[in-house]
Amino acid sequence: MAISVIIPTCNRYAALQRTLQSVAHLHASPNTFEVIVVDNGSTDATRESFESVRSSFPEIEFRYFREPIPGLLSGRHRGVREARGDVCAFLDDDVRLNPSWLAALEEAFQDPATILAGGPSRPLFERPPPAWLNSFYDENEQGRFCIWLSLFEGGDQSKRVDPCHVFGLNFSIRKKALFEFGGFKPDLITKSLQRFQGDGEFGLTLKLRRENRKAFYHPNASLLHEVPAKRLTAEYFEQRGFRQGVCDSYTDARSHCKPLRQPWRRFLSCAKQYLFHSSPSGALMLSDIKIRAQRAYRLGYQFHRNEVLRDPILLAWVRKKNYWDYRLPQGWQRYLPPVKQ
Repeated sequence: MAISVIIPTCNRYAALQRTLQSVAHLHASPNTFEVIVVDNGSTDATRESFESVRSSFPEIEFRYFREPIPGLLSGRHRGVREARGDVCAFLDDDVRLNPSWLAALEEAFQDPATILAGGPSRPLFERPPPAWLNSFYDENEQGRFCIWLSLFEGGDQSKRVDPCHVFGLNFSIRKKALFEFGGFKPDLITKSLQRFQGDGEFGLTLKLRRENRKAFYHPNASLLHEVPAKRLTAEYFEQRGFRQGVCDSYTDARSHCKPLRQPWRRFLSCAKQYLFHSSPSGALMLSDIKIRAQRAYRLGYQFHRNEVLRDPILLAWVRKKNYWDYRLPQGWQRYLPPVKQ
C-alpha cells in the first residue's frame, strides 16, 4: 500500500519547510510514500523552501505543483489528481509529525473496512496560551478537542471514532472512498472570496458518519500543530466565528434549509461556561471574546445567506454535486482586491 502525503500551501514558506523536514524524518522506507506539495499561488519563497528540502533528501519522492485557483479545495483536489498512492494523507503546512506517523497509518489501513484514519493533533504554542482558552475545549467519550484550533486528543489506545473527529490537518482517506463520497467542499478561501467558502471536510465526514463507514484513531498517527500568538487573540476567534457562520450557511443552503438556523449553535456548543474565580478581569475578557465570536458568527451566516439568495450562479455553485471540477464560477476575479500599483 502506497501513501500520498498531500500538503496544500500558500505563502507560508518557513512553516512549510519545517513540515517537510518533519515528513523527511519519518521512520519509513522512502518507497512506501510520496510527498505532494500543491502551491496555491504563493508569492514568497515557497518554491525555494521546497527545493531546499528536496535536495537534502533525494531518496524521498517530493513532487511540486502550482495551482492557480485559490482556496484549500483546489489544493486538495489537485493533490488527489496527481496522487499515485492508494491512500491520500492530507496535512496542513504548519505541522510536525511523530516519526511513527506513517507506520501508524499503514497499520490503521490494514483493516479493509477502515476508510478514514487520523490521530492526535496537539498544540505547539508560540507563547503560553491564555487561561480563557480552556473554555473553548470540549470533551466527550472519544476525547478532548478544540475545534477553534483544530486540536484533538483521543488518548493512547487505538479505536474507532466518529469520522467528524478526524480533522483536516491530519486526514488520511482511501482514494477510492474519496471519489465514492464526492471529495471535499470549498474551504479556507481568501477573505475577499468568502462568498465561495464551503464546509471543507465536514460534508465529507458527515456522509461517512451517515453511511456508518469506519474511521480509525491511532495514537501514534500524531502531530504537533503550530499555534502562533496571533491565533490566541480575541481578533482571531472573531474571524474564526465569521468563517464558521459562512460554513454553516453553506451547509444549510446545500441541504435546502430555508430559515436562519439557531445562531452559533454548532460552532459555539463547545464553548462551555468557564469562570475565572481568581481573576474577575479574566472572566470579563472571556465574556467579551464569546460575545464577539457570536456576533461574528451571525454576521458570517447572514452575509453568506444574503449572497446566495441574490445570486443564482452562487447558489448553483453551492449545490454542485461535487467539486472535482473546482474552478470558481465565471467572474470570480472581480471580487479580488485591486492590485496595488
